[in-house]
Amino acid sequence: MSAGKNYLNEKDGLWSWLTTLDHKRIGVMYMITVMLFFLFGGIFAMLIRAELFAPGKTIMEASTYNQVMTLHGAIMVFMVII
Repeated sequence: MSAGKNYLNEKDGLWSWLTTLDHKRIGVMYMITVMLFFLFGGIFAMLIRAELFAPGKTIMEASTYNQVMTLHGAIMVFMVII
């Protein structure tokens, strides 16, 4: 017995997902994108905490730390919260 066609398997392929107008597919893509950016923001947060673990330079230079902090903030605010 087959499950039949639904919005997840109506058309196969990446192009059908990228050019869809179906609100359910757009919602699925939005949730996947938000989860990926949340993962990236979390990785940057872990890097920040690792750098602050001990005084002095631990794993990155000061300029790199500032870039990671900025990226973490921008990703978490603009890509996850909004």
